[in-house]
Amino acid sequence: MADPLIDEVLTLGTALGRHPGRLLLPGDGAVAGRITDTRVAITRRGANLADLSAPDFIHLDTDRVIEAIARDPVLPEDLAAAQLYAGFNAEPDDDVTLFTWLLTLDPALKFVVHIHPVLVDEITASPRARQFADRRTVHNEVLALGSASLLVNYTDPGIPLTREIQKKMILWRDRNKSVPRVILVQNHGVIMLGESVPTLLRSIEALLKYAELFIGASLLGGPVFLTPQAITQIELNRRGA
Repeated sequence: MADPLIDEVLTLGTALGRHPGRLLLPGDGAVAGRITDTRVAITRRGANLADLSAPDFIHLDTDRVIEAIARDPVLPEDLAAAQLYAGFNAEPDDDVTLFTWLLTLDPALKFVVHIHPVLVDEITASPRARQFADRRTVHNEVLALGSASLLVNYTDPGIPLTREIQKKMILWRDRNKSVPRVILVQNHGVIMLGESVPTLLRSIEALLKYAELFIGASLLGGPVFLTPQAITQIELNRRGA
């Protein structure tokens, strides 16, 4: 299925699969893009992101996926009915419901990924995951990743994880009036959203950098976190307020 925007999702997936920062193993992770207002494309289950091709993507009707998520229970045939195209007769990744739902939250968002960087997993598998999500250590971390990240408890992939993030998202959006670009999942990697491929890749590089900084500072008895007042001022300065 030819589509100009698929090339962007392919570029993103390949960059993640070949990234030197140990973001994932072959067969790990997932990538999706909002191709149109009514169609998303997500990698098939078990796809090797380093060697993606167009048939590795399954195309789904956004509205039908959202309708399926609203049901309880969500039946396999409900999701199957939402598929528009599947190369290799493949099955969509477990993240299909989560990714589709996330891409409907903000019209600016076009891409979402689920990756498993070693540096980030070291933190989210530790007792200090909450600190890393809620606090910031240096000035540029606030600029690159915002004042906080959303942290969710480990939950089985698929519908259970979708439900968990939906629940936590209500509280987040009520407090922050935005959609988080970084969602840390305890013991299960990180989900990241972006408006463009370059923006998302820059955010991933920033996340790796500040995860490494957090781990190093922890080994030296820290981190010494920025105060809430300092973070507020950094955000005001960025907005020119």
